[in-house]
Amino acid sequence: MKTRNILAAALVSTLAGCAANDYGKMSQGSGVPEALLATNCKVVSCSYDKLKDRVQASANDINHFLAMGGSETRTIQYTWVSGSNRISIDVYSTALYGSWTFVKSAEVYIGKEMVAKVAGQVDRIVGSYNTVAKESEKIEIVSDVISIEAAQRIAEADYKTVTIRFYGKNGYKDVELPREHNLINVVNLAKSS
Repeated sequence: MKTRNILAAALVSTLAGCAANDYGKMSQGSGVPEALLATNCKVVSCSYDKLKDRVQASANDINHFLAMGGSETRTIQYTWVSGSNRISIDVYSTALYGSWTFVKSAEVYIGKEMVAKVAGQVDRIVGSYNTVAKESEKIEIVSDVISIEAAQRIAEADYKTVTIRFYGKNGYKDVELPREHNLINVVNLAKSS
């Protein structure tokens, strides 16, 4: 029963967020075509900055069901702000057992071809506590900006062929994208500028 209530609340908040977007107003201020906003913002998170007349769009590969339990399930996230010709990328390395890997940078591969280097800011966050493992999640997030072209290649690739290689103090760790995503919708909006 409790899970049903949580799912219902999540659904209502998602639908309310979609209904709250005035795509005509967002388009007028930002210059992003209204039809493009209406199509792409239905499946990603879009917000409008009334002070600077900008649209911000974000998408990731979160598993909503597991995330409701407090776990970090994202592996990759894109964020774009209208007027920019680049996309912000965040890649997530999450570990439950052991110590921090002290990630410094990451590379994104499609097959064996490196298509993006992510070497900007690194954030380390202590995630939720797992009572079975008696450990807290150790989440390391590497952020940077990449070209729209590189972002599009990653977004259009079969997720099973995309690997993120994290470099840390003890070498590297490879993480394959675990699930489908809507990253292409952020790219579609970014290509409008």
